[in-house]
Amino acid sequence: MEGTDAFRGVITKGVGGVYTVRFSKDGGFCYALCAARGAFRLKGIKPAIGDWVTIVPSGDPDVEYVITDIEDRTSFIARPPVANLSLMLLTFSVSDPVPDLTLLDKMLLVCSLSDIKPVIVFTKSDLNSDDSSRLCSVYTNAGYEVLVSSPQKPLTKSDLKDIIGDGIAAFAGPSGVGKSTLCNSLLGFDVMQTGEVSSKIKRGKHTTRHVELHEFFDGFICDTPGFTSLSLEDQGVDYRDVLYGFPEITKIATGCRFDDCSHRKEDGCVVRDALAEGLIDRGRYERYSSFYTELYDNRNNYRHRRKQ
Repeated sequence: MEGTDAFRGVITKGVGGVYTVRFSKDGGFCYALCAARGAFRLKGIKPAIGDWVTIVPSGDPDVEYVITDIEDRTSFIARPPVANLSLMLLTFSVSDPVPDLTLLDKMLLVCSLSDIKPVIVFTKSDLNSDDSSRLCSVYTNAGYEVLVSSPQKPLTKSDLKDIIGDGIAAFAGPSGVGKSTLCNSLLGFDVMQTGEVSSKIKRGKHTTRHVELHEFFDGFICDTPGFTSLSLEDQGVDYRDVLYGFPEITKIATGCRFDDCSHRKEDGCVVRDALAEGLIDRGRYERYSSFYTELYDNRNNYRHRRKQ
């Protein structure tokens, strides 16, 4: 760190090129508006929410500090841009809207490749207790931590305190599933606008406008804008990495006698045998196969176009 007037802090908000940084000073925590040093722009570097930075006084009474250094990130998601996430609370409703398990499994895959721990939160469990039990069983059997929330029994601060610890956690998932409602409840005040599910398209209406870190015991939580689609190709996922998002399949695949087995159509594949015996959830397997096939075909089509 550069000098006695330099401070280390974390970016909690960014609007219009001005960043709010939380840092320790005089035995307590302060928040200050900061600008980024011009050298970052010349290098194509843009600070992000969650970045740990060094700031020094700017001499400007309106924006009192300047960001002079950005520490290496442990993780990064581009949509929305958040750095150093340690945990993603993948929030999906049991009903209204119907859970998009393809989107959930894509997000689980992206988490695994980004070294971010995923925790699945199923909301509105009161609307269909049978579906809630079935979904929880599928994903706990796959090796994931699953939490359940309902208006009668919502998640509490104590449910998440130890899970989040001193890290940065983000709620992510489609609109209308209760992400913002959960955030507001956990923080104890309304910091995110909440919305309803459209009766016409059966999807949530986008309400979260920006991302901001909020203190949560020793760590931080934030909400993210809801979305209904996610491109694995745009996320840079290779077809050979798809297996990382399916730990229950990976565990069985280690016993496959084919080193290059795709576990989709090969005879004698132990994964396909396990599927036939009901040891793997068919829906999860079909989504694994679909992701693999799509990414494999896209790669081959790209190679074919380059040769033309």
